Amino acid sequence: MSVETKANLRLPAGTRVEIRPGEAAWEQASPLFDAVWPPEVYATLSWAHVVWANAERRVLVRNATNELVCHVGVYLRQAKWADREVRIGGVGGVITREDARKQGHASAAIRLAVAEMRDAGGADFALLVCEPHNFAFYRGLGWRQFAGDLFCEQPGGRVRFDAMTPFVFDLRLAPQGGAIDLCGLPW
Repeated sequence: MSVETKANLRLPAGTRVEIRPGEAAWEQASPLFDAVWPPEVYATLSWAHVVWANAERRVLVRNATNELVCHVGVYLRQAKWADREVRIGGVGGVITREDARKQGHASAAIRLAVAEMRDAGGADFALLVCEPHNFAFYRGLGWRQFAGDLFCEQPGGRVRFDAMTPFVFDLRLAPQGGAIDLCGLPW
């Protein structure tokens, strides 16, 4: 990443940000997930029953001592909005180590993920799902709550996704309502 791009992300000195292939980077990201959401905590989450898609790419943020402190999964998929074919970029698996929060890591990683989806992925818009306690955070990054319905696949078939609230980030299109069908697992 260029110095100019890194400076625009507003990160603490010595922080490194990289985008890696999803499967290859899971080995690096997995311990962070286990630390933030150990099995006994994960089991209590309202969305623990959801089967999630695997990230195609991962934004990894490391601190000055090279420890992984933040992760954002990046997804790109042909899907449908209002019965029209669209290319949706997705953000999922946003996680930051507790001692590294409120330092700009997740904000920078999400901005980089959106730029990746827009520039390299050709996404028409981006989508994420989140819980109410994160609404203000995502709104502050330019995301807005989607007023329509979100559908996805789960092991039992196509379902209306209501475990969390969908938010969109306008790129080429600005979906306001209607139905988005992810045509696959959620992220």
